[in-house]
Amino acid sequence: MKNKAIVISALLLLSSAAAGWCGGKKIICVLDLEDKSSHGHGWQNVGTGIAEMMVTALSETKRYTLIEREKLESVMQEQRLGASGAVTAQTAAKIGRLLGAQFIVTGAVTEFGTKDSKIGVGGLEKVLPFGGGAKMAKNTARAGIDVRAIDTTSGQIVAAAKGEGSKSSAEFKGNLSIAPSFDFGKDGFDETILGKAARKAVDDVVKELTAKFDEGGSSAVKIIKITGNQVYINSGAADGEKEGRTYSIYRAGEEMTDPDTGESLGSEEEKIGTAKVVKVTPKYSIAETKAAVQKTDVLREGK
Repeated sequence: MKNKAIVISALLLLSSAAAGWCGGKKIICVLDLEDKSSHGHGWQNVGTGIAEMMVTALSETKRYTLIEREKLESVMQEQRLGASGAVTAQTAAKIGRLLGAQFIVTGAVTEFGTKDSKIGVGGLEKVLPFGGGAKMAKNTARAGIDVRAIDTTSGQIVAAAKGEGSKSSAEFKGNLSIAPSFDFGKDGFDETILGKAARKAVDDVVKELTAKFDEGGSSAVKIIKITGNQVYINSGAADGEKEGRTYSIYRAGEEMTDPDTGESLGSEEEKIGTAKVVKVTPKYSIAETKAAVQKTDVLREGK
């Protein structure tokens, strides 16, 4: 019964997302980021907070359909996956498919914290964790994010982006206003120097991802079979396919592995040629190419 419920919920998610596929907007899911920062004690769920900020920023571009966080949490629980943010490219792609997403964004928070250049007495240099009560000459907050976007069809990395934010205050007295009691994006967090640093890092990532999606990070079209210089693809009139459309053909490159954990990080793609659609049927199409294609190659519209 439980397995049946999981299948039904996944089908409902896929059917609800189908309209978004036809509407032209890319469907994106943002996983909780892994917290690799050494921010000391106090802050909890940093990766979740930054991920939620990314969802908001991506949604505000009006370019994408974002998977709701509640749906993501439900699927993560059903698949018995942790919320640490540390998942392989293959697992991320599986989660995205269950949610009906075309792309899934995953990665890590690489930096999140503050440095106090001087405390109240004697000009002592010291790095402090979060907290309040000290007088200081300067307080600098930094945030860093490193993410990648994975195509859920092919499991390949189609875009990567980094963002950094740094904000300082000439003088703070008493409460530093960066205590962990502040919620991400709420209760004035965005107005703190750490909030501003995090926002800058998020905005940088969203800007870079948007540019890469626009230049060719489209959903992958798969090859059904190859006959001579013709390739049969799983995109037909029902998917909005049109004669004359030109695709770039990509092949998965060398698999990348995390040197610390040994986990697969997926692989980047190499462009090997182009293909032009010459015939469209309701469920599939035929494209012609001069490239020496393989059935495992994928097609993407764009450069």
